[in-house]
Amino acid sequence: MESRLVKYLLYLASLLSLISCTVVELGTEFGDQSRLEQPHLVMFYAPWCGHCKSLHPVWYELGNKLTRHPVTVARIDATLYRTAAEKYNVRGFPTIRLIGNDRTLEYVGDRTAAALSEFAIKGSRPLLPSVGSAGKLRDIRKSDDVIFLSVGTSDDTRKCLSLVAPQTVHETIIAEVTNDGIVMVDKDTRPTYINEDTEMRPDLSISKSSGIIVLKDNQVFEYTGNLADCINLVEWIKSERFSTFQVGSYPVIHPLLFLKYKIVFYYGDDKGRVSEMKKLSSERGSLAGDFYFIQINKAEYIENLISAFAEVGSVIVYEPGTEVYSYSNDPKKSIKSSVEEHTSNKAPLYGGTGVWAGTKKVWYRLSSNVLPLFYDHPFIMGIVVVVPIGLLLLCCCDEQRSKDDPIRQVRSSESHMDLLWDEDSNSKKKITAEEEECEDEEEDEDRESEDDAEEKDPDLKKEE
Repeated sequence: MESRLVKYLLYLASLLSLISCTVVELGTEFGDQSRLEQPHLVMFYAPWCGHCKSLHPVWYELGNKLTRHPVTVARIDATLYRTAAEKYNVRGFPTIRLIGNDRTLEYVGDRTAAALSEFAIKGSRPLLPSVGSAGKLRDIRKSDDVIFLSVGTSDDTRKCLSLVAPQTVHETIIAEVTNDGIVMVDKDTRPTYINEDTEMRPDLSISKSSGIIVLKDNQVFEYTGNLADCINLVEWIKSERFSTFQVGSYPVIHPLLFLKYKIVFYYGDDKGRVSEMKKLSSERGSLAGDFYFIQINKAEYIENLISAFAEVGSVIVYEPGTEVYSYSNDPKKSIKSSVEEHTSNKAPLYGGTGVWAGTKKVWYRLSSNVLPLFYDHPFIMGIVVVVPIGLLLLCCCDEQRSKDDPIRQVRSSESHMDLLWDEDSNSKKKITAEEEECEDEEEDEDRESEDDAEEKDPDLKKEE
């Protein structure tokens, strides 16, 4: 009896939480983000979409979670309000967009309340905040693993940063340093902070009076290019905005595929291998080129990428630009050796973007997606695939039989003779008509000649 009462109370509490949630249903008035009082995290959904239905409870939970933050959780039926869906380039359901503050961000990640909440809070924060104290920097480092600091920012550099900041604000933060005591301008001298705090390590330093540094992986990396070259600066920030070592999933791997850096995948959970990857990620200068190191626990993440089957313990070095990769499953070979062999072109390379590579990708997708359906559901796949092929073969066989059937051949020959007879009859009728016309013309000529003779000799007419 008590257990039933507890279940009833829990159900009533969950129902009340859903009723009291702050999820706004948008309509025709939505579309102009300049009229929004605060950023809106919007889910574009369709009533018939199964993924949308499973996301609704998470959306209600998210609405209750963000009540104290300046973000409005909303949803809109994209099948009814197609103008808004077209404006925000909605191509599938559900599509999640953070709209407001003169920017629109698309969410690609785990559909959990915690992940969506972090995306909404970070994506709605101000751009290019000022850091004037060690305490402010400490607060920023608690919320972000990767931080970009601009020292002695010029107007041209600020314009470049204002271009890339709206695109990466939900992933990293770009801040302007307004206090020389935070970042020392001399790499050879040990820098000091306003506040010597162990949480502030590593020490920050920069080799020039103006420049940009990135804090990641307990290290500091400085942008060595020309600050006036806006294109290279933006590309560098986009390439450095993630931690060098990460545990991989689709939301983690997907943005890395659009960068110029190579990716080292390790498929497995061996502690020794994982610690080796973490050590390599902190020794960027010892490797030729720049890399991201990703540990994955599911084969599908890497197999869909290389269009090949991967074994547990394998190491894959992948180049996103060319789609070329090297593969090693030797447990005795270190990850560093696999990377060095790839960079020195000593390892065999696979993949690519050619015709043969495309053919292999098609075959992999067939063998990994279609063939398992035959094993799991042979009867259904037989109906879907075998029956249409059988009908097509029956049609072809029937056409061939009609060609070989002697009765049909006789009938076709008889019909052909009838056509010839009809053509011959028509030609004969045509000839007969022409002969009759000639005879009529001859009779007319004879009559005219007789009339002329009578006029010349009237006696001839009397004798007749």
